[in-house]
Amino acid sequence: MQKYNVLIFPCGTEIANEVINSLANNKYFKTKFASSEIDSYCTFNGQEVHYLPYVTDKSFENHLMNIIKNEKIDFIVPAHDDVAFALSQIEKIETKVIGQSRFINELVRFKDKTYKYFKNIIPIADIYKDENEIIFPCFIKPKKGQGSQNAFLVKNKQDFEYYKTRYRLNEFIFMEYLSQEEFTIDCFSHKGNLLYAGGRTREKTTRGISVKSTFISDKFLNQKFHEYANIISQKLNMHGVWFYQMKLDKEGKLKLLEIGPRVSGTMMLNRARGVNFIELALYQKLGYDVEVIYNDIEVSLGRALVPKYKTNIEYKRLYVDFDDTLLIDEKYINSDLMKLIFQVKNENKEVILITKNKKNNLSKILHKFGITNLFDDIIHIKDSDKKINYMIMNSLLIDDSFAERKEAIENGIYAIGIDNINVLFK
Repeated sequence: MQKYNVLIFPCGTEIANEVINSLANNKYFKTKFASSEIDSYCTFNGQEVHYLPYVTDKSFENHLMNIIKNEKIDFIVPAHDDVAFALSQIEKIETKVIGQSRFINELVRFKDKTYKYFKNIIPIADIYKDENEIIFPCFIKPKKGQGSQNAFLVKNKQDFEYYKTRYRLNEFIFMEYLSQEEFTIDCFSHKGNLLYAGGRTREKTTRGISVKSTFISDKFLNQKFHEYANIISQKLNMHGVWFYQMKLDKEGKLKLLEIGPRVSGTMMLNRARGVNFIELALYQKLGYDVEVIYNDIEVSLGRALVPKYKTNIEYKRLYVDFDDTLLIDEKYINSDLMKLIFQVKNENKEVILITKNKKNNLSKILHKFGITNLFDDIIHIKDSDKKINYMIMNSLLIDDSFAERKEAIENGIYAIGIDNINVLFK
């Protein structure tokens, strides 16, 4: 099988993170990146980030076509709702887009159109046509939008008057407030036939992305999720990856919130089961018959923002301390440091173990963990000696000792403690 180039745009979103992680180390699909905020970083995961203007810019399509041609892009994965919508509007695009049809994107991008289309087909919250019909508390959200962005709980008439002064309410929907639990159902379809639907909680969200989520084990809920997923998939002729969201009203009845024609930010929970939506979608686009298999296990996740660093640190040799740096609590090998060591070795740089190990257990520990031959050299010095005497310039030291790091830095050598090794990860 040949190899393919996959462009992820924009590459700085949580959705993009899931796409990137889904394809990490895949031997057939090579990820490439584009962003409209190029000033914030010029490289991503060690690769160049290509500039694309915002999708609202008149030059967007020309810039996109140039990247597709110059970088030989075989697939584009949109990592934002506006991008998914814009790509679906381009009539002739010289690559394959991982997304849904123009009709589907136009329908689901606007909540009022979605609710009108599925009225009397899937349960939907009561929609108030004008402010005189509103029953407080109510929920207002943009007709065009995603997640919970610019959506508000309006508790009373006074609050409503406040929002009237700040927003163009003709661009919003006024709807029944659904006070109970909210769910996302991640789905995969083939020409309208539903192949998979995995329902999960949305226990905590940040900017519309679920950061705490658990697979649903309730049989009744899962039955309803599959039922509604089948209806949506068949009605819209879904093909590939998509999701939808529902919420319980005060009486415990499920009602539709929105449908997403793209990868969701927390589809990683399904990947923990063995369902890689991005790989499935790419193979599907290539014309392969795809099948969804998964481990029927209970999985939960909680996550925080993961920092990505860009530094000007350059070095040709890595020096690594042993006690309390590579070996933690005299029991465990520092797995984060091992990751860095192999990253450095992959870059054909030297890795030197330098230590004052006093217990004379160095050989025993290295043999126990099978890393005796990991290093280009092992420098075992006396306690009275100084590591700096054995280090050359253009190097980096990883050491838990403040004194050792201070001495290295004062002599023009980079030095980092074990608390921030991830600064060096690419």
